[in-house]
Amino acid sequence: MKSIKTYALSEKTLEADIDKFVRDAKDGAYQYDYKYGQDGLKSIKAYFRMIEEEFKKQNYAVAKVGYKKLMFLLLQSEYNYFNYEDIVGKLNFEKYIANYFSCLIKTCSIEELFREYKEYLEAKEGYYFESVNKALFTELSEENKMKFIGLVEKEAETVKEDNYAMYDLIYFQLELTKLKKDKDKYFQLCEKYKHIVDEEEKEEFDSED
Repeated sequence: MKSIKTYALSEKTLEADIDKFVRDAKDGAYQYDYKYGQDGLKSIKAYFRMIEEEFKKQNYAVAKVGYKKLMFLLLQSEYNYFNYEDIVGKLNFEKYIANYFSCLIKTCSIEELFREYKEYLEAKEGYYFESVNKALFTELSEENKMKFIGLVEKEAETVKEDNYAMYDLIYFQLELTKLKKDKDKYFQLCEKYKHIVDEEEKEEFDSED
């Protein structure tokens, strides 16, 4: 990639340039980035600005691909390609995630959206971003929202106690019932998933009243 100060792409497209950046990161090009000028972090911020420009121009398919490639690289914690304690915390991930899910909602069928949602749950590990459910609750049409909720409910039935990534399928339902102020449904879900929902979560509905 050319000097990040110019924010110029070295490849023909933004997607190809991000692919090259991801390959370089995985090959160790940005190890201990914070010690050596933070070129990796500067590149990441520049890419997100470029992706956001595509989003603003309503090039949702392009933005969707860029967001996913870059965010999924940063969300994984198995390998610390940049050696920051928390590189995600240095970036405005709530906005990026909101834009990403807006792109998905605008370009995907409900079945595709749900597959992408599950992939996101697997990728994000210990992180939680409020903007995901907000986008799903507010940007889907009522018909599509009901279809999506149906897929969540069906998949939640299969969640095992050790499948922590998929716990959000259950918490998605709990958050929805809180939004609707449906206390009965909330406690029904708590009882149904008592092997997963802890006592503190059960008390949360009352604490918000």
